[in-house]
Amino acid sequence: METLTICPTSTATILACQKIAKSFKENIFELSSIRKEWDPEYATSLNIWIGDTIEKHYDDNLDALADTRYREWHEIMVVGLQHLKVLRASMKVDFKNDKEFLKVFFKQVGYDDYFSDAKNGDHLSLFKFLKTFAANMDEETRQKITDKGTLDSLFDKILGCSNQANEFEDCFVALEGEANLNTYGKKEVAEIYTAIKDICRIAIAYYQFDPLKRNQFNFYKTLVNL
Repeated sequence: METLTICPTSTATILACQKIAKSFKENIFELSSIRKEWDPEYATSLNIWIGDTIEKHYDDNLDALADTRYREWHEIMVVGLQHLKVLRASMKVDFKNDKEFLKVFFKQVGYDDYFSDAKNGDHLSLFKFLKTFAANMDEETRQKITDKGTLDSLFDKILGCSNQANEFEDCFVALEGEANLNTYGKKEVAEIYTAIKDICRIAIAYYQFDPLKRNQFNFYKTLVNL
């Protein structure tokens, strides 16, 4: 199962929990056949719990995200990750016989530090990844990679996403920022986080051969489609 953001109290994470809880409720009559405690009453109470928690702790963050600019920023980040994935796959094909170059490159432009968390939905890591890539990509390395077959335009797309991300920093801060949670609030959100992760683990196994339903319980796919 994909993991979610690195910060369990981020606005992105609680919104993903809410969306997955709604999918859980919509499918509860089918899912109730595999767990004793999974019934309509439990699904309803879970959604109420999450809704109340968001209202108590996250309203200010959500107000900052109401602007349509957030949607534009979010799309930039998703597209940037896609391009970074394509480049990584191409590199592993083109330089499969040059492991040392791959090692140096992945370290140099941020794959080692940020790729794992970024692909699992951590927006902060993705933002840092794009910035590291833009700062450390040099022309000699770029030319060596394009000589093997990668289109030069792919680098332009990644660098373009990095530049555009700076224009939406206020949206980024709102999404990644933690709510001002007291000890009780942090405990409550951690419990929601754990409950949703457990639901996802079982639901993904149950919907193994139903990709549309399975994706409704995939944290990464939920995060990128908020």
